[in-house]
Amino acid sequence: MKKASVITMHRVYNYGSVLQTYATQRVLEDAGLQCEILDYLSPYRAKKPLFLEYPPKLEGKQFKKILYYVAKIPSFVLKDVTFGGFIKKYLKLSPRQYITNDDILNHPPIADIYITGSDQVWNSKYNHGVDPSYYLNYAPTGAKKIAFVSSFGRSKLSKEEIDIVKPLLKEYHSISVREDSAAGILAGMGINSEVLIDPTLQVRKEEWLSLASPLLVNHKYLLLFLLYNEDNGATEYAIRVAKKKGLKVVKLSWNLKKPHNIDYLFTHRRPNDFLSLFANTEFVVTNSFHGVAFSINMNRQFVFVPRTEFNGRIDSLLRLTGLYNRKIVELDNIDISEQMIDFNEVNTILEHERIRAMRYLKGIVNSD
Repeated sequence: MKKASVITMHRVYNYGSVLQTYATQRVLEDAGLQCEILDYLSPYRAKKPLFLEYPPKLEGKQFKKILYYVAKIPSFVLKDVTFGGFIKKYLKLSPRQYITNDDILNHPPIADIYITGSDQVWNSKYNHGVDPSYYLNYAPTGAKKIAFVSSFGRSKLSKEEIDIVKPLLKEYHSISVREDSAAGILAGMGINSEVLIDPTLQVRKEEWLSLASPLLVNHKYLLLFLLYNEDNGATEYAIRVAKKKGLKVVKLSWNLKKPHNIDYLFTHRRPNDFLSLFANTEFVVTNSFHGVAFSINMNRQFVFVPRTEFNGRIDSLLRLTGLYNRKIVELDNIDISEQMIDFNEVNTILEHERIRAMRYLKGIVNSD
């Protein structure tokens, strides 16, 4: 059995990142590979720099900064515990942990295939610039390099960034991406790619349910899941829909204090709880790619309220599944919440895409 060394964003305090890592691992194993996740944090995601991050508005205000750090401790510890437990139990990590690209170059993993995994691994904004680790610069010369459903997270790159990443991407044996915009970026560099569905969608609903916690709410509820507290009117929209449907409002977030207009707050919960909340909800309001992806995979009614940026991957998924009308353009329009999604056609599309993705992956794995 061939061994694959996979680099992805598995230690980000983000449900989508952790669950896509699990899904990537499972899909690669189904393709006949022995999978090992490179335990790479990056200099900006190691615990100390992550803890010392603070909002720009606190720059130069030392006393307020100290208060911010003190208040941050409980949340920081809880995130480490909830995500750390899932990572330890379900992910097959490399024996060595790496913090910097030099760490990997000095002690590179040994494998038959080197894979850049899914998620926004090529998002230079999130990575504080181009991180060559995510472009497999540590793989031996001539080694097979694959990008598996990778993402830039943006619709275009600067000329300066293209000049850096193009020669690195040219060394890949095969590249698959998560959204149409990424394929367009690569085409502009003269690089071919395949657009495949996110690994969390390649794993079927039944397996996710086997990982989900038991029922967490004993009422019919609407689930509100927003990334980075970026609301854009989503909370108000969710409350109006819930009232119309007679549902409780459940919010999953990092807030420690329950907002007055929310019935139940689930904070700092395990990825297993994330799965349970999506599996058992009546309706979802979200601005998250993986919020949309799990709503679709779990066959839950939902709407998507766009963020101010990074929406291209969600648009691609909605177009693929014929659900683009679930994107809320006018927040005054709650009629869409009354239009029920027929998931029979959606599930047929997903199954076709799963088969296509596995055929693509096996073809690459088994090629010379």
